Amino acid sequence: MNYTATGRVQCIGRFSFVAPAAVNVTGRSQSIYLTTVTTIPTPSGGMDAYWIKRLPGPGTRQPGEFALQAGLKSVWSARNPMFPNILTLEVVKPISGGLIVVESEAQIGNQSIAETLVKDIVNSYVPANNRGFCLGNGSISLDPSQNEHVRLTMVDSSFPEIEIQFETQTVNEPDLRTYTNLDEERSLASGRGGTLTVLRDQQRFAAGLSGKEIWISFVVSGDKPGLRFTWHYPGVGSSSTQPSINILGSAPAEKKVQLAAIWETVLTSLSSVPLAAETK
Repeated sequence: MNYTATGRVQCIGRFSFVAPAAVNVTGRSQSIYLTTVTTIPTPSGGMDAYWIKRLPGPGTRQPGEFALQAGLKSVWSARNPMFPNILTLEVVKPISGGLIVVESEAQIGNQSIAETLVKDIVNSYVPANNRGFCLGNGSISLDPSQNEHVRLTMVDSSFPEIEIQFETQTVNEPDLRTYTNLDEERSLASGRGGTLTVLRDQQRFAAGLSGKEIWISFVVSGDKPGLRFTWHYPGVGSSSTQPSINILGSAPAEKKVQLAAIWETVLTSLSSVPLAAETK
């Protein structure tokens, strides 16, 4: 993990940003080429112990454990009885400081296509996270995919009610609906006898991209007064470097100063990660 004068650098997918040191990651997910990829610390007992726990029951394995590549653990399984023709491939490989875990799906008969893709993804892993598709611990150095999705959730250890979510999704066309107006929120608040106040509604640049920033405070009967900050960039169709981006901050109303400080740190530091093939 890299540190700056204002906090820790978080890197996920095609973007990085700084979060204050007290803000901790509580969840993250990444997928590229419709394949889920994550890195985890090496558990107690090493890769074998992890694999034993993850290995599906013998009745679900199709066709069973097999040697996809030296140094890997891999297995096909039929996980959903409602879709018996859809198989899941899970692969685990040791990396510096942990494991890389990859999951992909394929219809029966198309396993070889998924196996080749997963091998390419695993083989393209590099321990640095300053370019490519960032996993936090290292990155994937393949060419960009038109199907990429990432999600990161964080909370402030000093004020656990404060949560920040960061999400990107490649799109076929710009998302011009999400977090762009407050008609639905106003209707919901009014229907529950509550009130909604707009604190900020403006265009704002982050990472060189013009997105919509909205801050609201709300009071709904039976709930504590709350805050929600959003920044939404609609994305460019079929672009992994300009996906749809949603940043969401939430907190109790009395934590406005703290939420605003975290928010500004994240947005002002947001930057794109160079493609693996790019040179400085």
